[in-house]
Amino acid sequence: MKGIVTVDIGTTSLRGALYDADGRLIHMEARENAPGHFSDGRVEQDASSWQRLLPGALKSCARAAAAAHLDPACVSVTAQRSSVIPVDGDGNPLHPAIMWQDRRTADLARAMGGCETRVYRASGLKISPVFSAIKMAWFRRERPDIWKRTRRMIGIQDWALHLLTGRWITDHSFASRTNLLNLESRQWDAELLRLFGVPPEMLCELTAPGSVVGGLLPGLADETGLPRGLPVVSAGGDQQCAALGLGLFSGERAVANTGTGSYLIGHSDRPALDDRMRTACNVSAVPDAYIVEAAVLTSGMIYRWFSELGLDGENADERAFSRLNAEAAAAPPGANGLILLPHFRGCGAPYWDPAAKGVFYDLTLGSTRGEMARAILEGIAIEMKESLELVEALCGRVASVSVSGGLTRSELFNQIQSDVFDRAVIRFGNAEATSFGAWIAGAAACGIDASHARAFARAQDSRASVAYRPDPANRPVYERQCRRARALYQALSAPEFREKIK
Repeated sequence: MKGIVTVDIGTTSLRGALYDADGRLIHMEARENAPGHFSDGRVEQDASSWQRLLPGALKSCARAAAAAHLDPACVSVTAQRSSVIPVDGDGNPLHPAIMWQDRRTADLARAMGGCETRVYRASGLKISPVFSAIKMAWFRRERPDIWKRTRRMIGIQDWALHLLTGRWITDHSFASRTNLLNLESRQWDAELLRLFGVPPEMLCELTAPGSVVGGLLPGLADETGLPRGLPVVSAGGDQQCAALGLGLFSGERAVANTGTGSYLIGHSDRPALDDRMRTACNVSAVPDAYIVEAAVLTSGMIYRWFSELGLDGENADERAFSRLNAEAAAAPPGANGLILLPHFRGCGAPYWDPAAKGVFYDLTLGSTRGEMARAILEGIAIEMKESLELVEALCGRVASVSVSGGLTRSELFNQIQSDVFDRAVIRFGNAEATSFGAWIAGAAACGIDASHARAFARAQDSRASVAYRPDPANRPVYERQCRRARALYQALSAPEFREKIK
C-alpha cells in the first residue's frame, strides 16, 4: 500500500508525518524549533536549524512506513511563508532567517507607502514588514556587505526544497507572499522588482503548487532510509495547505487556522482585492484558484504566554494548563466586561497597524485569572470575526467555518468562535489540517487521486468531525463586546493619543 510523507515547517516546530493512501495519519514526529524574539522587534532563526532537524523527521517517517508496510510515494512539503534567508553561490546562509513576524522593516515599509496601491493591485498584498520583499530591500540598504555576497534571497520553503532536491525552486503560493509576484500572470513582476530593488536572478524558479519539483537526493535518502529519487512535491504555503486540508473549495465555506497567529481564509476563482487593501489575496494550493486571507498576527502565542506567566514554573505540567482552561470555562461569556486586544506584535487585518500594542481593558481588583484567560480567547475570536466580515464581502456569504490549529483543541475556544462568528464551526478529527493538506497535494501529484477535491472527499470517510452551533443567548453579549473592542482600538490608535503616551 502506498503512503505519503509530509513535512510541515511551522513557526515553532518542524513536523514530519506519515499518511496512508486513504489519508489516515499513521505517524507524526514533531521537533520544537522556535525563533528568537528580541525586544527591538527582531525575530530571527538560525537557518541551519531546519537542516539539522529535517533528516531526523524523515528518518522517523521512513521507520514508521516500514513498520506499517507502506511504500512511500512522495515527500510533500509545506512551510511558513514570507521569511527571508540570503544565501551565497554555494547555497550557504549568510544571515539568520528574518522571520515573518520581524518588525525591523517597519520604517522602510512606511517610507514606501506612496507605492502601496500599485503594489497591492499587482501582488494582492500591502507593503508590510510581514512580507518578503521589504526584508530583501532592508538587506540591500542596511547590510550591503551581505547583499554583495548574496546569490539568492530565499524563503524557508525554498531552503527545504533545496535541501531535499538540490534545486532552487518555489511555487506560486509561496511567491504570492513576497510582494513580487503578479497575481494575474503568476510570474515575477518587473515593476515590483524595480520598486523593491530586487534583481530577478536572486529569486527562485517558479512552479505551480502541487508540482513534483525533483527527486530526493541520494545522500539524504541514504541517511533517512527513504528511496533515492523519491518525488518531492511543493504542496503550497502552510495556510494554503491548511485551507485545502479543511476543504476550502468554494465560497460557501471559510477556514480559520489558529496557531501562533490566526488566519481567516476564503475561496475565490479569481484575484479578489479589497478597495481599502485590508485583506491579502494569494494563490491557492487548489489548482487555478485563489484565497482571500485576513490575518491576526498573534493569537495562540498569547494564550501560551499568559499560561506560562501565571503558572509559577509549572508550565511543563499539563495539569496546570488544564486548570487554566477550566478557570476560563468557569468565567461567564463576556468575561465580566474584560476585553483583550490581541495586538502583541502589531495589528493585522483589518487595520494593518504595526504600532498597535496588546491591551487588557476593564481590569479591576475583582478580575480573576479565569476571566483574563477567557478574555484572551474571546479577544482572538472577536478579531477573527472582523476578518470573517472582510472575507465575506469579497467571497460571498459563508455558511460554516472549518477550524484547525493548536487552540482548537479547546472545546471552549471552538464554542466561543461559533458564538462570536454566529456561524456553525466544524472541527475535523485530524487537527493537523496543514499536513493533511500536504497529503492531499501529494496524493494528486503522485496519481493516488485524480484531483485535490477527490482526495479530500475520499478521505472524509475516515475523518470524524465535531460541529459547534452558536448559542443564541450569547449573541447580544458578543455583539456588545465586538462593538467595545472596535471602539477601544479606535480610541487608542488616534494620533493625538499615541503622541501623548510616547
